[in-house]
Amino acid sequence: MTKTAKTKFIQKYDWTQDILPYLDNMEAVAGGYTSVRRGVVMLADGVRVFIKIASAQKTIKWLKKEVKAYQILNQAGYPYIPQLLSFDQENTSMAIEYMDGASFESTWDGDKLQAMLVIQEELKKYKRYFINDPDFTLESVVNRTVKWPIILAPGNLEVVNVKLTKLGINLVLTKEQISGLQSMHRGWSMHEDTLVHQDLRADNFGYYNKTKSGKLIDWNWLCIGDESLDRTPLFVNMYISGFDPYKLDPEAYDAKMLAYLVSFWLDQILMGDEDSNSLEFSRRKAQAKSVKACIELLNRGH
Repeated sequence: MTKTAKTKFIQKYDWTQDILPYLDNMEAVAGGYTSVRRGVVMLADGVRVFIKIASAQKTIKWLKKEVKAYQILNQAGYPYIPQLLSFDQENTSMAIEYMDGASFESTWDGDKLQAMLVIQEELKKYKRYFINDPDFTLESVVNRTVKWPIILAPGNLEVVNVKLTKLGINLVLTKEQISGLQSMHRGWSMHEDTLVHQDLRADNFGYYNKTKSGKLIDWNWLCIGDESLDRTPLFVNMYISGFDPYKLDPEAYDAKMLAYLVSFWLDQILMGDEDSNSLEFSRRKAQAKSVKACIELLNRGH
């Protein structure tokens, strides 16, 4: 049992009485790559809250976990997360503090990078609250099956290259490239020694330019894992936006994690159906962009 589980989490608002009557007036907001309803609601007391509601069976599990993560981190005093204000009885809908004035734009500079690194470093201190909780193991989030043999199976790389073109990415991968990346991982495995958000990127980081600080949202992938599993995808996200974080923090460069991310995203693209709906296309296109960025970063080294 975690330290925070010993006391019941106190909600500021009752979901049925204070939140539910106002959902018909919810102002929808875009964002994310999962099928959940998101929006902003004005409550009877004039307070604006951000609402997140699971809208598909697949997202129910993740939202339940996110509500739990908010409860634990709020009670433990982690400062870089919004306050959880209310949730429904099934833990499939929640209301959090509305981050008025925060920017979620995909723009970066040295100050914003430093703010994110402070937030990530602080998160490490809260690992003890999640030890021995099966909802927050690395396996609960990351499928560690080695993907290289799948990608190199007859015909699969050709399918991947066709999909990359369809997704608007000018990149043709060869078997020699993939085999070279595969060879980097002999004897390598991820650490499980810290707490990671596992989805650090600009649209999950509400940044206040005046204070040079911010808060993280979307905690459904929180787990105990490898620091580079947080930092490397974040740096790739920054690189794609036009800001090169490795120039300021070259020690963060992790070629093996970059190669792992290529295998993960290529497998997602291979197994995905980008034509099924616009959300799926958007998700796969973002992954394809990330693959190209990783390849560029690996080709140049430090």
